[in-house]
Amino acid sequence: VSRSMRKGKVLLVVHDVYQDDVHFPMGPAYLASFLRREGADVRVYCQDVFHYPNSHLENYLQGAHFDIIGLGFLDARFKETVEPLCKVIKDNKKDAWLVLGGHGPSPIPEYILKTTKADVVAIGEADETIVDVLDRKLSGAGLEGVEGIAYRLDEEVIVNKRRRPVRDLDSIPLPAWDLFPMEKYLSCYRFPGQDETERSFAMLTTRGCVGGCSFCYRMEKGIRWRSVDSVLEEMRILQTRYGVAYFVFLDELTMFNKKRVFEFADAFEKSDLKIRFLCDARAD
Repeated sequence: VSRSMRKGKVLLVVHDVYQDDVHFPMGPAYLASFLRREGADVRVYCQDVFHYPNSHLENYLQGAHFDIIGLGFLDARFKETVEPLCKVIKDNKKDAWLVLGGHGPSPIPEYILKTTKADVVAIGEADETIVDVLDRKLSGAGLEGVEGIAYRLDEEVIVNKRRRPVRDLDSIPLPAWDLFPMEKYLSCYRFPGQDETERSFAMLTTRGCVGGCSFCYRMEKGIRWRSVDSVLEEMRILQTRYGVAYFVFLDELTMFNKKRVFEFADAFEKSDLKIRFLCDARAD
């Protein structure tokens, strides 16, 4: 059976951050779009906007069955939030694989696996990795040779070869917005200069960064960028579908060279988009 013919059921958990102003969870949304393209049945559980207690997730898992349960996080949330959340998932996941990912686990997968007893850590960007992991779960095969992961084999931790990240960002399907409570994410954050009548939303136009700041952990080397046409098309879709008028680029680095900036500015000026956007740039 080819991978595209298998279905599989995946739950992506967005943990609570104990505040009401939260960004749209871009990572899980991209993972969901990759998984759905391969035929998987994907669900999301958004603690971040609903503030469900862990007991709510426990009850939810007891009444459901998944092949993979995914959870991404930053280091700052590990002891307070992620450890107890992983225990709830481990105790109620049945035969699902618990897969952790993001900036938190990527640099220290051995420690994370031994501490949480999760099954897999995705190292670096996991768009393609999560599909391969699901494929192995459904086929009953082991995880040997799957690039971009560390995993537990009995009491031993195996760290596989790093996966080369997707180079052509235009080939990545758009985030699976429809799986998420969009009304919550469209109204929970206010940005500088945003009119009270405007709906704001986040998007990515690049991945990576050319900087070498001492305070920053680089999950992947270098910088990759989407075509200007694809960025403007996503804006059009979000404005048409959800009424977004104010966009926030969550890139690590949006303005990385002059040619790109002027290309975007010219295309934006010629477009029919009546929107505003916010982005970051390095002072140099």
